[in-house]
Amino acid sequence: MILVTGATSNVGREVVGQLAAAGREVRAFTRDPDRVADIGPSVKTVTGDLAQPETLRAALAGVERVFALSGGGPEQPLHDANLAQAAAEAGVRHVVKMSVIGAEYGFGDLMSTWHLAGERAIRQVGLPWTFLRPGEFMSNARLWAATVKSQGVVYWPHGHVKVAVIDPRDIAALAVAALTSPGHEGKAYRISGPEALTVGERVGTLGAALGRALRHVEIPVSAARDAAARAGRQPLVVETALTNMGSDDYRVPYAQVLPVSRDVLGREPRTFAEWAADHIGLFR
Repeated sequence: MILVTGATSNVGREVVGQLAAAGREVRAFTRDPDRVADIGPSVKTVTGDLAQPETLRAALAGVERVFALSGGGPEQPLHDANLAQAAAEAGVRHVVKMSVIGAEYGFGDLMSTWHLAGERAIRQVGLPWTFLRPGEFMSNARLWAATVKSQGVVYWPHGHVKVAVIDPRDIAALAVAALTSPGHEGKAYRISGPEALTVGERVGTLGAALGRALRHVEIPVSAARDAAARAGRQPLVVETALTNMGSDDYRVPYAQVLPVSRDVLGREPRTFAEWAADHIGLFR
């Protein structure tokens, strides 16, 4: 049995789906069972909260492997520590944690610090682990949908910064590989997409998929943070990630095209053009 926490997130939902498609026994952990009602008939669901350790015992009963994904934010280290301790007590054999690329470099921003503390908690309980450390998701472009539809414009900061954005489906595929095949224990995978693109280049690709020209307008980080908060994202997480993009220390790592997808999955990661084509309905 494999337990997937964060089962309603972009990556978590993909991990659940890919595991189920591979015929694996999956248990989806969520605080809101209504959000996993459509997750698939073969998938078991369990309700709980990573902030409440007493809810983890039943969720982990009979579980051999765990995909650990929390919503992020200041509570991240506590969530990871609670899950790690409960997993160790339940006899779990392997934890695959969703981390961030900043943890690879020991960055001192809030998000990297939270994830490094979570990684440390998993190490300290002595469980075999794998850490996935992706950069920016292609799916962050979902935040552009409203103004693309209404104005043909994307409002976003740091438009000149190149980032090797990654499809959440590829992150999930790496998680599934680590959860279902040997040889990934004790490894941390730095993950990128296949090409480094500016916001303007991504906007152009999205416009080509729509068949109409789109514009990019530069805005302050604070304005993007507030827009993301209105869309249900954690503003502190969004602000931290976007502020990082303004620093030269962060730009080089975020622009690197890395070989992990080719090395682990035996294929190239999906391009932003593929992601846009597969999700174009969001922008029409």
